[in-house]
Order: sequence, then C-alpha cells, then structure tokens
Amino acid sequence: MNRIARMASAVAAVAAVVLASVSPVAAQAPTSFTLQPGGKAVVTFEAFCTEFGQVFPSAVQLPDGVVAEPARSALAYGVGKNYNGDAAQALQLQYAIWQTLGTTNSPKGDATAQDVLTNGKTAPVAPQGTSVVDAAAANQVTLTLDSWQPIGPKVQITPTASDNFYGRGQITIENTSQQAVTLFMPVGTRFPATNAAQQTMAGYATNAQVTNPQAAADPAPAQLPSTSGGALNALLPLLALGLLALGGTLHLARRVNSR
Repeated sequence: MNRIARMASAVAAVAAVVLASVSPVAAQAPTSFTLQPGGKAVVTFEAFCTEFGQVFPSAVQLPDGVVAEPARSALAYGVGKNYNGDAAQALQLQYAIWQTLGTTNSPKGDATAQDVLTNGKTAPVAPQGTSVVDAAAANQVTLTLDSWQPIGPKVQITPTASDNFYGRGQITIENTSQQAVTLFMPVGTRFPATNAAQQTMAGYATNAQVTNPQAAADPAPAQLPSTSGGALNALLPLLALGLLALGGTLHLARRVNSR
C-alpha cells in the first residue's frame, strides 16, 4: 500500500507540473523575428490614443517613429500588467497615457490609472534587432498597412463625450534586401492619423506570423557508372562456380589416385 501511495503522489506531482505549464497567462507582445531575403511577417498590433480632445482616427498611416517617452513607459507597464486585456482597465490605461503627456483635463481615473502613473516610469527595453521603422527608413523592408479598426463600441470618456480610444490593426513587413534582418516593433510605435484632426496612436505588436522562403535543396551528386566494382560483382558468381568445379575435380582426382 505504501508503494502504491508513493506512486500516486508522484503521478499527482507530475500532473501538477503539467497543468501549471499550460495555465493561461497574459498574452505577451512578440519580441523580435528574423526575415530572410524575400521573407514576410504579418504583424497584428493594438494602439492607444495620445491626443486628448481629438477624435479617434478612422484610418492611420504607416508608422513613422515612436511616441514621447512618458507615454511609452506607461503603455509598456499597462500592457505588462494586462490592463489592455479588459475594456474597463484599458480605459484607465488610456487615462494614464493622456496624463503622462501633460493633459490636464483628462479624467484622472481610478486605482488602475494611478498605478500606471505611479509605477509606469521605466522605458521599455528594445529586444534584439532593428526597429521596423528604422529598417523601412533604410530601405531594408517595405511596410504595408492591411487593416485598422476600433476595439469594441464607443465608451463614455468624459461626461460629455463618447468615442473609441484604442484599436487594432495589421501590417505586413517584407524583407526587400539581400540579407537576413532581425526586426521588432517597439512599444509605443507611432501611427499618425490620416486626418490631422484625429488622434495619433501609440502601438505595440501582439502577434507576428513569419513566412520565409524555403531554401533550395542542393542537387544530389551525379552517380557515375562503375568501371571496376560493378564488373567484379558480376564476375563473382562465375568465379565461385569455377572454384567449386576445381574443388570437385581435385577431390575426384585424389579418390582415383588412392585406388
């Protein structure tokens, strides 16, 4: 019984480890990815507003840099706390971003906004590689904006104004250079609105699907016809028969001589 109990305990421990490894966790923004020449990456991103008082953008342009550092730090902290994963907390993160940029008439928000304002002061560390914005400026890659739309319905932002405040889009990145490039989208990537009266957005990547060309396989070396081994292999049966015949002849000769 003790042995069975020990085995059951061991099985339970292993099961606990497995369950812990698959427990749901907050989605993390992808770090860097590598594109071979001709390779493409489809990057999904989300973005928050940065200009309080202007309307949510109906369309955005390609990224042209990063937003001011206080907003980047606040955004990185909020995403790290998964405040972007809940609509109510995302609005509080938005309030904090506006306030870090010096907006005095933005709603102050609740404890979530204050947490971001108090603790979201560390600049995000860039992963290994080159910013997609810098790579595009250096003509290493091309960028194509595939889609952009608000996340969820409009919400009450102030007592007198309702609007969207964060959105989601998709961008395709293609390596047009002759070398492999390792890339990343910085937290706080700046997406200007196509209409100057609308808000500029601060974005971050949520997913990256990479497709690289398949490397061409090396051709198999040509097989030359054998001029020695093949002929020898063909002669071996004849040689064996000859040896058998010779052995039989010698044996018969010995018997005859013995008489």
